[in-house]
Amino acid sequence: MIISRAEIRSALTAYRAVKRKNTVATVAFDTADSFERSEAAQSLAASFFAATMEPFYRPELVSDLQRRIAEGKYYVPAEEIVDKLLGRLIVEAAAAAAG
Repeated sequence: MIISRAEIRSALTAYRAVKRKNTVATVAFDTADSFERSEAAQSLAASFFAATMEPFYRPELVSDLQRRIAEGKYYVPAEEIVDKLLGRLIVEAAAAAAG
């Protein structure tokens, strides 16, 4: 599994947002409140649904990687492995320190 720097930043941002959210008092809503989705929101939801129906991965890339791994021709530079491991440790350390 590849964890990019952007994914690490995203995880930290999401964690901080949840942490902040949990410190804010919740507001009770009146049971008479209602919700109606606008046409724009319905259109956006339909677009989101259509976009998520496609595979999240690129099948051509996956099959190429599978072939290269099977042939023993897949190489990952050690620097990239270390970078990903350190990034993961930073995320885990931040979560442990905040928790």
